[in-house]
Amino acid sequence: MPALDETSAPDRTRTADPFADAFEQIALGLESDEPQLCECDHGDEEAYRACGRKAKWRVTIDCNCGENHPRVVELLCTRCLRTARRDLGKESITARPL
Repeated sequence: MPALDETSAPDRTRTADPFADAFEQIALGLESDEPQLCECDHGDEEAYRACGRKAKWRVTIDCNCGENHPRVVELLCTRCLRTARRDLGKESITARPL
């Protein structure tokens, strides 16, 4: 039986599913001691500019317009969550504390 070295061992840190890999990276970020920042876009049409406040909510937004838009998940501060609920009258918003 041939000896196995470290280079021939399979890489156990990655899965075959890219979505599982992405979820793992997100989960690692949520478990860190660093505060999560609000992802709400305060920029203009030229560039994205994140809010920068401490995020307190994991927000899921489902589109109800009938055009089959994908579900959006964002980390938002309380102020941006309030604004999103006011502005997205045709959207279904679910918020869970971080």
